Amino acid sequence: MLAKITLKPIRNIRPVLLLIFLIHFLSPSFAQVALAPIFGSNMVLQRGAIVPVFGSAPVGTNVTVQFLGQSVSAVADATGKWRVNLASMTANATPNTLTVTSANSSSNITGVQVGEVWFCSGQSNMGLQLSGANNSAADISSAGTRNIRLFRMIAGSGPSGSTWQISNSSTVGNFSAVGYWMGLEFSKWFGNVPIGLVQATHDGTSIDHWQHSSGGIGDDYDAMVKSIQPFAVKGVAWYQGESNGGDVDYKNKLTNMIREWRTDWGLSSLPFGIIQLAYRSGWNTARNAQLEVSDTEPQCFLVVIRDLPGGALHPTEKKAVGVRTAIGARGLVYGDNIVYSGPVRDVANSFVTGNKVVLKWKFLGTGLFTNDGAAPGGFSLATSTGQFKAATAVIVGNTVEVSSSVVNPTRVQYAYSSIGNLYNRVSVPTEEGAVIVDRLKASEFQINVASAAPLARLSLETGKANRGNAIFPQPAVNGNFTIRLSELPIESQVNVTITDELGKVVYQANKKTAGTIEVSSQLNAGVYFVRLVTPRKVLINEMIIVQ
Repeated sequence: MLAKITLKPIRNIRPVLLLIFLIHFLSPSFAQVALAPIFGSNMVLQRGAIVPVFGSAPVGTNVTVQFLGQSVSAVADATGKWRVNLASMTANATPNTLTVTSANSSSNITGVQVGEVWFCSGQSNMGLQLSGANNSAADISSAGTRNIRLFRMIAGSGPSGSTWQISNSSTVGNFSAVGYWMGLEFSKWFGNVPIGLVQATHDGTSIDHWQHSSGGIGDDYDAMVKSIQPFAVKGVAWYQGESNGGDVDYKNKLTNMIREWRTDWGLSSLPFGIIQLAYRSGWNTARNAQLEVSDTEPQCFLVVIRDLPGGALHPTEKKAVGVRTAIGARGLVYGDNIVYSGPVRDVANSFVTGNKVVLKWKFLGTGLFTNDGAAPGGFSLATSTGQFKAATAVIVGNTVEVSSSVVNPTRVQYAYSSIGNLYNRVSVPTEEGAVIVDRLKASEFQINVASAAPLARLSLETGKANRGNAIFPQPAVNGNFTIRLSELPIESQVNVTITDELGKVVYQANKKTAGTIEVSSQLNAGVYFVRLVTPRKVLINEMIIVQ
């Protein structure tokens, strides 16, 4: 006898069916294709570069991205990640739609433009809001007149909690003041080119939070930087170091951080604008390290701001910081024909003569000067192991000569205990030509100078001709010197050309062939290059120092 089976009706059938549907729909085979959270409506894509577009999808899903006539496909890999590369595009201020499709889904992001994208990162001084900066009200009020888009991440929060915002009086107030003013200068300089700014800042963070290299913990790097890579950006504005002000290893840490970011981004020449710390005691080590990194790492520029109001941990004078950062980028990154840096000490070509140090400079502009009319200061000299002692300095041509009671000095410090007054003369139009920047400040520094290194290479006994072709005396006084030829050329005349360090011809003359040739160039003090040629041969190609 069969057992009796009683069938009871299932109550609440709709919730059960809904649960079954959701389980089936949310299984991996039905999961949706997703863009990485850095992508969103109203964003800006980088022009003139390969533009990666990437996200997640079920393993093996074919994903197609369409934008501005391009259609590129990829298959999600074994980790569920996919990426396509859009080909390089020109600037486009028209809001367009980017479409992402697969067999089971389609999504659009709208208002997408193509222009210049910069990544603004660091600690609290980069994070200081535009509304809290000096004289920001007018630019906040007029923010809607500029085509700038903003993406803000702060305090270790990654891109999933942020969206792209169109610049207007309601959206710019809490954005980075330095970042916004840099972007505003870009917008005014480029004209009708969209500007995208990505902020990634965390107050009070040491550099260890921004890198895994150099033993760093890298939590902010993972959350706010690596999480958006390889999103295409033009460059990085980096403003950090207050928490590492006296860190003797900061140079290595910053160098390794830049290299780590570039490697992970897949952009080996990603430009970095290093904003040097403002004037505040105890930060000399970090400021000098920032200068040295900008010297040694390619595609880096230094933004000196020590002449701006400082002393406070968070100086609110930020517009000039942003504008100077834009100037650095214009010169180094975009090739604008401007002097984009203050004078930078040229360690390799500086030298000691007696008890005096002669400092050479890069980025001379149209000349060195002091903003207060006083002698350059404050300089100090020391031996290799001795204490620094105050020194006097004078501008001689394109050099600064530093003297003190220190015998055989080999180390030089500048502006370690003062703001410093040394500048170059420049002429950089900003704010659509309304403001001309006419000077840029020299950074503080500490260097070791090789004793008489350039003179050793040119060692000739004053007034005496040594064997071979030669120039004497060294150094020359007022540009007057003698060239001795050990063998006379066949030609009856030779050409003497003298150029300065920038390659500009400052003296040229044809001379009759003779055993000795007298040159009276009347040059200012400095380093020059003498070239003596015939139509057949170069006879002399030497450096000469003029006192």
